[in-house]
Amino acid sequence: MSHSWFNGTVVEASAQATRQNRVLVACVVSSIEDDEMLTINMLFNHADVLQVTKKHCVCLLLESGTEQGIIFTRLFPLDETPTIYVVHSSGNAVLTGDNINYQNLSEQIQTRVDAATKAPPPPSTSAKQSVKPAAQDVHIDTHEAERLRKKLVKWRQNDEKYLVKLRKNIEEDRKTYTMVHGPNKKLVKEKQKKPPTQSRKIARLQFRASNGLTSHGEYPSYTLFAIVRENIEKAFNMPANKAEIFTSFPQRKLLDNMVDNMTLKQLGLAPSATLFVR
Repeated sequence: MSHSWFNGTVVEASAQATRQNRVLVACVVSSIEDDEMLTINMLFNHADVLQVTKKHCVCLLLESGTEQGIIFTRLFPLDETPTIYVVHSSGNAVLTGDNINYQNLSEQIQTRVDAATKAPPPPSTSAKQSVKPAAQDVHIDTHEAERLRKKLVKWRQNDEKYLVKLRKNIEEDRKTYTMVHGPNKKLVKEKQKKPPTQSRKIARLQFRASNGLTSHGEYPSYTLFAIVRENIEKAFNMPANKAEIFTSFPQRKLLDNMVDNMTLKQLGLAPSATLFVR
């Protein structure tokens, strides 16, 4: 079992956390391509953290400077990366620097989980008379969720207006610069280049076993190789830690103790590679 990030926007993640009474854990990094992602991956795949996040959290990964990163940091200040925010109606926590470790993260999440699960004892009933809860009590959670949903929608609308205005201001600044200084050579070269595609952040891997069986998979380039190894063993029905894995060219053996904590990008397996398994 490995950690997985929420696939959606800040507003959608917040809405799901509110709807399911879960803790929102937002991790802001400078770039998913940087080495700091290795630390973040190891942290969120730690057994203690994985156990509590799978049951009680909505985990969101954000890059500072991106549209969703800007939206989030307008609500929560960002001084450095990586930064982890543990957000819940019972209180928020921020982890940075040396405070980012599995023990602190697990404790901060568990504190908010305990607060969320606390509930008043049920009313006493008797065989002769049953007490019906007041309608206000029955619908308090629904009303609170609806209030937060409307607030999130308003935030999203404001953020979209802000981003439209920001893009317009940037375009006007570029036009003014061009009028005064002439075309910006750097921008011209960037436009002439082929636009970046999402595939650069994806590693497409082909697996070939010595018995002729084949398989394949697509992973984010920051995925730890230990996760790929586990999937290979499942795909070919092999015992854990028994598979010998080699790259095709140049041929080299990927030893467990040397590569399992490295990302696919660090191993040169992105954007694509073929691995031989025996």
